[in-house]
Amino acid sequence: MHLPSPHVGTAAATAVLALVAIAAAPAAAAPAKPAFALTVSDTGSGKLVRGTPGRVVRGAVVVRSLSSRAVTVKLQAADIGAASNGNAAYKTSRLKGAGRWLRLATHTVRLQPNAVQTVTYTLSIPSTARRASYYAGIVGVNAAELAAARRKPSQKKAFNFSNVNRQALPITVRLPGRLYRRLTLRSVTIKVEPAGAGLVLALRPGGTQLITSASVNLTVSRGAKTVITHASTLGQLFPGEGLNFRIPWTGRPTEGDYRVKGVIRPKLAKPIFIDQTVTFTPKKAAEAEAETTPIASTGGTPGWVWVALALGAALVLALLVTMLVLVLKLRHQRPVGVA
Repeated sequence: MHLPSPHVGTAAATAVLALVAIAAAPAAAAPAKPAFALTVSDTGSGKLVRGTPGRVVRGAVVVRSLSSRAVTVKLQAADIGAASNGNAAYKTSRLKGAGRWLRLATHTVRLQPNAVQTVTYTLSIPSTARRASYYAGIVGVNAAELAAARRKPSQKKAFNFSNVNRQALPITVRLPGRLYRRLTLRSVTIKVEPAGAGLVLALRPGGTQLITSASVNLTVSRGAKTVITHASTLGQLFPGEGLNFRIPWTGRPTEGDYRVKGVIRPKLAKPIFIDQTVTFTPKKAAEAEAETTPIASTGGTPGWVWVALALGAALVLALLVTMLVLVLKLRHQRPVGVA
């Protein structure tokens, strides 16, 4: 009895392993684990500190290594504002808020593997402080990742992406006074940008306390036609700084009047009911025609998929050719009897 050649199994196994390797390639680009963590000090001085105008309060933050290698962490004081979608935006340059009050005992922490270090800080509250709450932050950055990003060659590209581990710890400075929350809608406009048009809600959190979230539900219509139906939730809203919440426009706006109707419900604050007419002027319509770029198709196939499919097809073709050659050889061989 004639047994099939082992080369057939080898060729098939090679093809299968190559296809598996191609399919698994995108999963290899997993983000690196953070090398450190910022936590509240065990001494009791945590994210909430209490003080009075003109006094100095003290606290501490713990920097903990999560790496099997030595790591250097750069610490910075920060102001906290609201990002365009809500949530905290930490600003470490040109400080104007409570971040100016914060002084760290050190700005550089060098940790051995799995080590822990406590860094003390002071908050010098000015005598002119009047609100019941202020917000500052401490930001930590992996120094090695930051240095690597700065010296990374451009390779004649417009920009490069770098993975820099940046962590932050918020600090609430609580002073005597009434605690309340307030959110104000300052304006509703249609804005056109190169990336597309959008409905912009200019919001200003007020009061003396953080708004933890706010739901947004609204519709935009023109006559009997509904252009936009939107529902979302804003994250943390910090008092004292405005934000522009942008809702992407479906298609491209045209000259005329649009009716915006809906409600914003900040948690533990009064809701904002919206019923306004927004006019998209001829000038804005011309800008939209000139500046709005074509919208890229979201159903397109990524380039690496086509490369993977082409390589896979080539491997399958090679396997079929190998099988065909083997079959032709078997047909020309004489049968061997079994004793």
